Amino acid sequence: MKDLVKDRLVTPAVRTVIGDLMRSFAARHRDLLTQRVLRRTALSAGDVAPLLETATVRRGEWRVDPLPEALLERRVELIGGANRSELINGLNAGAKSYIADLWNFTPQDTWSILRAHKSLNGAAHLDLAFLDDREGRVRVNPSTPTRLMMAPRPLFIYEASVMVDDEPVPAGIFDLATALLAHGKVLLQRQGGICLYLRDVQGHLEARLWVRLIEQIEEHLELDRGSVRCTVIIDTIPGALEADEILFELQHHSAGLSLDPQAYAADHIALFHGPDTAVLPDRETIGLNAPFLRALSLNTIGICHRRGCHAMGAPSFMLPSRDLSKIKPEYLEMLADKEREAVDGHDGTLVVHEDMVNASMVEFNKSMPRSHQMGYLRKDEITPAQLIQRPEGAITVESLKSILRTALRSLMQREQGKGWVIQGGRVHDRSSLLLAIRLLWQWNHSKHGNITATNLPVTVDLIKFMLKKEADKMFEVGDPAIRKQVDKAMAYIVEMASSEGVPML
Repeated sequence: MKDLVKDRLVTPAVRTVIGDLMRSFAARHRDLLTQRVLRRTALSAGDVAPLLETATVRRGEWRVDPLPEALLERRVELIGGANRSELINGLNAGAKSYIADLWNFTPQDTWSILRAHKSLNGAAHLDLAFLDDREGRVRVNPSTPTRLMMAPRPLFIYEASVMVDDEPVPAGIFDLATALLAHGKVLLQRQGGICLYLRDVQGHLEARLWVRLIEQIEEHLELDRGSVRCTVIIDTIPGALEADEILFELQHHSAGLSLDPQAYAADHIALFHGPDTAVLPDRETIGLNAPFLRALSLNTIGICHRRGCHAMGAPSFMLPSRDLSKIKPEYLEMLADKEREAVDGHDGTLVVHEDMVNASMVEFNKSMPRSHQMGYLRKDEITPAQLIQRPEGAITVESLKSILRTALRSLMQREQGKGWVIQGGRVHDRSSLLLAIRLLWQWNHSKHGNITATNLPVTVDLIKFMLKKEADKMFEVGDPAIRKQVDKAMAYIVEMASSEGVPML
């Protein structure tokens, strides 16, 4: 079955395009990986400053190509996975766009990726259905006004199921070619543009590579330049420092910038750590008001509006209470975040669950009467030091429990082929799991990683002890099959928390 789906998706035409892209850009791709390591090493050593060689770009008065009118109204975009039910619910939820995320919300085994592409093709043609246990056959509303967008996987991981010259293909190239050749023209005709969200773009030269890949596919499909529009998610500190330059490279293909606060915080840990280095506090303390995230948000708005494109807000992960008589404080905080984003000048925001679409829409409707706020030019002077300013706060036992529960639930669900989970009344994606694991790692490796109230160090032994207690509460560990999965998840968490290098997922 897997081979049949692969043959239908990865057609000779797709293989030819992938091969052409690899022969054109494989060497450049390798060079960029080396440059990325050098840049991150310099940042870790304290050289946190904009690039001298791109100063003229930052000072220039250029603007990106105007967006097609059909893409100007974004307001609330829903991001999630790419299986049939996720795509159908996403396109029917009433958001302005649905972003099918092949990285943060999709399992990374080949079968899941192939099925995701198959479902994406059906969704693009508005010909997708599934059988629900309660509602029966559910299908995409054929007249839905919701755009379909895609977040391909980053360029610096690989899709081993497709080889060119005995080398695995970068996953981003695979996703780009497979999706655009299958349904790019259909989306362009129906919604006025082919819309992508790009993750893990850590500098302008990486953005330039994306542009070259996109333009070669546009030429192959005989599309006008700029038919593909990209919103870059700022999820790393290097990307934040080169936000202007990234937009400059994407001038003809840009739809703006967005934020991933959890991935950004996880990248802060990856760059700034050590036995004597101060640590990040409780995960719950690292909200959108945290110094570096607040600076990131305002900086993004200022840059995007100066360059004539959208500044999209951060995803919200807290779910409303099922009991309408009880409103969770965390949910009210999420609504306050959406209100602040609109007042600050964001042109829209992201949510990760259909139940949050209408509430977020209300907050933006109150403060954004027009389709966008690109005419609002902020004058904030955000410095590189502000973009890395560490939040202050405590480390608590409750937060440690919450992190361990997130990691356990996420890893258990991964074994069952799910790319995201609900735990503790909120949605957790890959970035959430990454931040949880890296917090454990940083606390374990720093002399400052102590429980604030008792000064108890967060050690591997403490993590093991608490993992067992939480696992016993969460799962039916008496079942041998579940016990095996739990033991595997716990072993992985301990391995990551105690690893010598920064954990990667």
